[in-house]
Amino acid sequence: MQPKVSIIVPIYNVEKYLNQCVDSLLKQTLHNIEIILVDDGTLDNSGYIADEYAKRESRVKVIHQKNSGLGPARNTGMNAATGEYIGFVDSDDWVKPQMFESLYNTAICNDSDIVVSGHCDICNGVITRKKIHPLAGKTVYTNKEILKIRKKFFGHAPGEKETEAFPMSVWIAIYRRSMVEENKLQFQEILSEDTIFNLCAYKCAQIISFTGETDYCYRKEEQSSITQSFSSKKLQRYQEFLNTLRKMAEQEKDRECLIRSKRMAIDCCRLYVSIVDNSGEPLKKRKHYVRDFATSAEIQRCWENYPVKTLPFQQRLFHKMIQKEWYGIALYLNKLRQTLKKFKKQ
Repeated sequence: MQPKVSIIVPIYNVEKYLNQCVDSLLKQTLHNIEIILVDDGTLDNSGYIADEYAKRESRVKVIHQKNSGLGPARNTGMNAATGEYIGFVDSDDWVKPQMFESLYNTAICNDSDIVVSGHCDICNGVITRKKIHPLAGKTVYTNKEILKIRKKFFGHAPGEKETEAFPMSVWIAIYRRSMVEENKLQFQEILSEDTIFNLCAYKCAQIISFTGETDYCYRKEEQSSITQSFSSKKLQRYQEFLNTLRKMAEQEKDRECLIRSKRMAIDCCRLYVSIVDNSGEPLKKRKHYVRDFATSAEIQRCWENYPVKTLPFQQRLFHKMIQKEWYGIALYLNKLRQTLKKFKKQ
């Protein structure tokens, strides 16, 4: 019998979390599923743990490959999938028992090519936030409606007061496998590969449904003083993503998409400053990293002709600091913003 959903789980050095992840999939109320564990050249015992599950449970398949990255690992899983729909779960997260039954039933009810839900943020085992999808309860059937939603993946429009990005993760959704295969949809090995994949998938879809469920549990642990992994290669990865996004926006031949992609670059610049600030590097090096990013051709291109006055106050202030080359102040204000965020949570 054909599985109703193929669930793809890329694995890399997650022995601490893998049992919780796979156990949550085996407890799904939708029993007719296949679970594809892709060992992406893991260096710990994750590959062995995956193999042990496959020995005990016929619904579990394991594929071992050389380390290639998240995108290629997902592609390997998609190539092996036989289900009617395809879903994704990150190996350090887990899902509630009803997640895939809820998504699948919605897909069958509406004949949807894509079904999207919300998720929960989990910190130290506690739900810190339930993020219901902003389009929960809606099903869209026309190209015009889908295009309107798809534009949101390029970034915020000028004047939008929202500062939080539109949900872009693939792990809150399922995708009709025939649509994926017919359109040769694949993940790129690029930063924010989910955004690029969804831009392509939404272009192919004819019917998309959004549910109000929050059954995906996203692990968002508090991190140590050196809070986020950083390397000088991150600069290149951000540039590659923004360059890809800009080119896709240009292909749309819609000025709104291009303006939105510029706003995405501005938001990425702020995020990059935050990552650099938490790198543990000396201040001189941090300022150097921020300068290299802020003065890169891709970022400079995005500042050009952007209506800065439409940005929220914090983004306008950030723009002014970058423009004046006040990189140290930008780093200081980022630290202050993070401190205030922690204080509000207490």
